[in-house]
Amino acid sequence: MMVDVIICGYGTVGKRVCYALKKHKIDFITIDIKPEISDVESNHIIGDARVEEVLIKADVKTAKTVITVTDSDMTNAFISLLVKNINKNITVLSMAHDVENVNKLDKAGVDYIFSLAKVGRLIAKNTIEPYIADFLDMINLMEDIEIMPVHVSSNSRIVDKSIRKAKIHRKTGSQIIAIRRGDKTIYSPSEDELIIAGDYLLAIGKGEQIRELYNLSEPEKSIENI
Repeated sequence: MMVDVIICGYGTVGKRVCYALKKHKIDFITIDIKPEISDVESNHIIGDARVEEVLIKADVKTAKTVITVTDSDMTNAFISLLVKNINKNITVLSMAHDVENVNKLDKAGVDYIFSLAKVGRLIAKNTIEPYIADFLDMINLMEDIEIMPVHVSSNSRIVDKSIRKAKIHRKTGSQIIAIRRGDKTIYSPSEDELIIAGDYLLAIGKGEQIRELYNLSEPEKSIENI
């Protein structure tokens, strides 16, 4: 079993995420403890995602992304912590029902935390499959956190460098969660991934962090505000 995305929780939000992933032909599997699921296909595991064996059965060791959207922030935090213990390189996205629990999810190793009001369709549509027609506008996710595609010009100060050598996070504070290269999308790129002229970097961060990355990527079109 080889999948790109594991979804923990098959409630209202989980179903919306599944629908969007299926629409964009991204391989996924769902995990939910409820056995009375009649509208899900064969890519579903009936079990508790808080159990290591269940996550391993879902192939968490090789998956690229885990999305935790159960009905409990504490459950989401526990699953995220367990996932990171099994696969330290995986990207974890989690839903926060209560803003007071964001810090707990952050401590559990969650890479990206989203509010309940915006999480379902937005995660799948704009984070997992970002390069669709209506993604050209900046998207406000939670408070001042944004996701934005940033073009890399031939005059960029980061062109022909790896993500590590470009020191993007150190210089800007933003994170690169995907790279669009022609017709190919590189999800959760490694620190050794080379940045090439013409790439679109899918970056997440605060407005000023995205601005700093933009100025690195397109120095001839530098901007003061985002």
